[in-house]
Amino acid sequence: MTVTGRAALPARLAPLLLLALPLAPLTGCGIDDSGPAPAGSPASGLTRPDSRDVAAIHVYFYSATGLERVSRSDARAGDAQQARAAMELLTEGPTGAERARGLVSFLPHRARAPHVTSPAHGPVEVTVPSDGDLGRAALRQLVCTAADAAGAMRSVRTGDVTVRVRGEAGGVLATERCRR
Repeated sequence: MTVTGRAALPARLAPLLLLALPLAPLTGCGIDDSGPAPAGSPASGLTRPDSRDVAAIHVYFYSATGLERVSRSDARAGDAQQARAAMELLTEGPTGAERARGLVSFLPHRARAPHVTSPAHGPVEVTVPSDGDLGRAALRQLVCTAADAAGAMRSVRTGDVTVRVRGEAGGVLATERCRR
């Protein structure tokens, strides 16, 4: 029997309907065409939540995306000399491998590292061997490196440590917390 006229229309649409039905839920998913959303800098490494970096000292250098925390293996990690060691490593600047990754320092390369006093409570005191020739980027490196070292010793977050940077003559250059 040959189907003609109106009865032929549903028979022709059947294959199309079989294709369209599985795709129908995708048309109402609720996702609008907004494009990608900014999410900040990429992850810089993973740590286990139940462990602390006991064999690492952290220093802060700049990359194309901003201030970055860099781990350095050092035997002084976790002891009373950690803050001093962090300042020494910071003033040495990025290693060759770190420079190859695009990391730079805005601190002048110095023979003498800043002096750090890190009491159990209260602000960390950093005395730099100059009286104000540091730019904003260099101050942020100092503040975050000192706060990280003190935070590790005090078992508090880096951003919760106040750091006071002084020049050699005693003038306060900055009092702030690490904000990356």
